[in-house]
Amino acid sequence: NPTFPESYFCRRYRMSRNLFNRIAEAALEHNSYFKQKRNSAGALGLHPLQKMTAAMRLLTYGYAADAADEYCRSGESTNLASCKKFVIAICEVFGDQYLRSPNGEDTARLLDIGEQRGFPDGIYPPWATFVKTIPSPEGRKKKHFAKRQEGARKDVERAFGVLQSRFAIVRGPAKGWKRKEIGDLMKACIIMHNMIVDDERDSGPRDYNYDSMGVKMI
Repeated sequence: NPTFPESYFCRRYRMSRNLFNRIAEAALEHNSYFKQKRNSAGALGLHPLQKMTAAMRLLTYGYAADAADEYCRSGESTNLASCKKFVIAICEVFGDQYLRSPNGEDTARLLDIGEQRGFPDGIYPPWATFVKTIPSPEGRKKKHFAKRQEGARKDVERAFGVLQSRFAIVRGPAKGWKRKEIGDLMKACIIMHNMIVDDERDSGPRDYNYDSMGVKMI
């Protein structure tokens, strides 16, 4: 019986409990590192959820590796290893499904959504009939128009803003030296973002006021 409601879980983990459990089970099955083991003294080590929660704290809050030690009761080196292995597991297990090119069904659905909004294919082609912003507007009238027009941002911009608000590590400086590790981290965040979008597609609008540290993304 959870102490806190589902909304609290979504605020802290950026996804529903069912989706996180699905990811956690897949990571546990994919890599034995996450299994709970006994040390040489026979004492049980960290629970799989402790390791994965530490990884999620680094990804969602952009924490330094030693900032999650008291919350998860794990050391800096364990948090780093958990995050790296968690990221790799997500890429290898879910990459083919959630990083693939759009298929026919995806394309038809996206075009249908665009058509309902008045954009049957693409946005802002170089035609005079499509209203664009005014570059370097001068005067009250032009500035007001530009402000209102630019306020209606494109879906791509809005989606990337949501990605950054979900995974604070994406909007901050790179926390690593190796290009492959940075690439895997970015891919894992995008995969989880796509999984969340797919999970929430039929559930209606959501509140994206996530728990965060530092600057908030709107």
